[in-house]
Amino acid sequence: MTQSRILLAALLPVLLFTGCNKGREILDKLAKSKSSGSSASASAGGVTHLEAADFEAFTQRKGSVVLVDFYADWCGPCRQLGPLLEKIAAESDGKIVLGKVNVDKAGDLPRKMGVSGIPDVRIYRDGKQVDRFVGSMDEGSLRKKILPHAKGLPAAPPAAPASGDGPPPAAPEPANDPSSKEWLPPGMQRR
Repeated sequence: MTQSRILLAALLPVLLFTGCNKGREILDKLAKSKSSGSSASASAGGVTHLEAADFEAFTQRKGSVVLVDFYADWCGPCRQLGPLLEKIAAESDGKIVLGKVNVDKAGDLPRKMGVSGIPDVRIYRDGKQVDRFVGSMDEGSLRKKILPHAKGLPAAPPAAPASGDGPPPAAPEPANDPSSKEWLPPGMQRR
């Protein structure tokens, strides 16, 4: 059995009988890592999944239009709008970046931002909110709403070449040492 299956088998009784939220978060992470083919393509397209701690810095980016999509996995209009936003951001030559905030997992950030309905999309340029809309719309209307804010922005610089000219590759992370009492499985934390 693979490690994830062993962990899943160990956590399943806990989830079923106690309703443990931390266990559900771990299972969600395992499910996402198993389906990494679809999530890897989404992250390669420039989508950043935001948490409250990341939100302020992400919206303050200079030189690009920042879209922040407040969504939920269970929301039908959110599931329709998300791929359209990803497509527009991917086609923008780096002028438009997309951040997504799952309202079910973001703590009190949606309340602080005044989100009362989803999908709620905020448009930022140079750190200031310049537009906002709530609800889904077709691709043409979406382009008319977003693209004018990207006018005059230069295309993002090309990625660094793959040859030896770039920075050295990052060192691999050390393996977890189960004999150490500080070691915890991924996704777990000490209280």
